[in-house]
Parts: sequence; structure tokens; C-alpha cells
Amino acid sequence: MATNFCDLSGKVAVVTGGGTGLGRGMAMGLAQAGALVVVASRRQDVVDRAAAEIRAGGGRAEGAVLDVTRTKELPAFFEGVVKRHGALDILVNNAGTNRRNPCLEYTEKDWDTVMDLNLKSVFFCCQAAARIMKERGGGKIINTASLASTVTSMNQAAYAPSKGGVKLLTMHLALELAPYRINVNAIGPGWFRTPLNEDLFRDEGWARGVTSLIPWGRIGTPEDLAGTAVFLASRASDYLTGQVIYVDGGMLAGYKVPPVPKQEA
Repeated sequence: MATNFCDLSGKVAVVTGGGTGLGRGMAMGLAQAGALVVVASRRQDVVDRAAAEIRAGGGRAEGAVLDVTRTKELPAFFEGVVKRHGALDILVNNAGTNRRNPCLEYTEKDWDTVMDLNLKSVFFCCQAAARIMKERGGGKIINTASLASTVTSMNQAAYAPSKGGVKLLTMHLALELAPYRINVNAIGPGWFRTPLNEDLFRDEGWARGVTSLIPWGRIGTPEDLAGTAVFLASRASDYLTGQVIYVDGGMLAGYKVPPVPKQEA
């Protein structure tokens, strides 16, 4: 008899920043695999709309208002999920932001805004969820890293360090939480069109230039992350921890340049 290793039936997942963009794509994927998904973000209308879309597709979901930068409120939020739904099996840390400015123009406010949301909140969400998962015998934590966890580009003075931090935080937490059977991994998206970077993609010339660097030949969509999120949330990845899986259409595999001429003997 075939076994579906990616079946998430009976699991409860929280997706921060799950109302739009990449988070929405991952939340939809987890729900389609059978999980009950708590879509968490700062705006009630956004999470309610995303949860309604999941339910309309046959999945189970609720919207929940959460500002992950208010770290003292995180333990109560995750405990509330357990009280309402009886479990907390999966956490996807996806809430994030960017401030695209040259390093010489970066302000302290810019730096703190990016670091607080992209890195600090990720740690404290992991901590609050892991305390619950430890007592329940294990769980799955999935952080949203980036190509910028490995390489950087212009005007990413805080974003790239924050995502580099997410990569190392993922590795460190995997080490400390392994004895409790809590897997900690990350997804590193390449170039995806989302509300966070919509202004960039409105520049058709810029968009064509970025697309030309992607071997797969197109920009990613939020739905492209669903399969990886389901894999990392499921028992199919039980022996995988401390890793970043890059979902980038092959961009990190190498620069897309004209073929190198054959070397003459």
C-alpha cells in the first residue's frame, strides 16, 4: 500500500505573514495537504480574506491578528492556538520587510525596522513555539530565508544581513532543538513577485533583466513554495534539519552567461 509521507491531516500550522505573497502560497499548500492553518498577520481583513480563500478551496483555516515584533505577546498567542485547536505542530516564520536604500543613506530606524521583523521576531517566534513543541514531543519549524542569505546586491544593507542571520539562526536552533525532535529548516526564495517588491516589477526593463538571470526562465510565484513547505512540514523530512532549501529557478546554480568556448588542445 502506498504511503503519503506528505499528508498533514490532523496537524495544526501557524503561518506568520500568511495573508499575502509568499506566506499565502505556503499557507494554501499546507492546507491542501490537510493541515489546519492559522493565518497570522497584523491586519484582520487580510488574514480573514486569506483564511476564507483556503476554506473556499476545501481546506481548514482561521485568520488571527498578530504583530510578531511585539515579542512579549508571542507566548500567549501560541498557547491560544493550542487551546483553540489542541495542538501546535508546524510554524512557518514568513513575516518580513525590506528598506532598499544605499548603505550611506541608511538610518537607524531603517536598520531596526528590518532587523526587528526579519530576524529578532523570528527568534522569539521560534522560542515560543519550540517551548510548546518540546512538551508535545516535537514539531516542525520553517523559516523564510532568501537568496540574500548567501549573496547580496545593491541597496540591501539590512535585508541581506537579516536573512544571513536567519540562515545561521536556523542552523543553531536545529542543533539545540534536535534532542526534542523539533526540525528547524528554512526556505530560500529567489526572485518572486510579491506586494513587498511590486514597485520593482513595474519597471519592465528591470524585470526582464532579472528574469534573464534565472535558468528556469521565469519569476517565481507564491504557489512555487507550496511543495517545499509541505515537504519540510511533513514526516518526509524527519531526518532533515538545519538546512536551507533554495527555491530560485536555478539562479544560485551559476550565472547565466553565453557558453564558454571549448578549450583547444
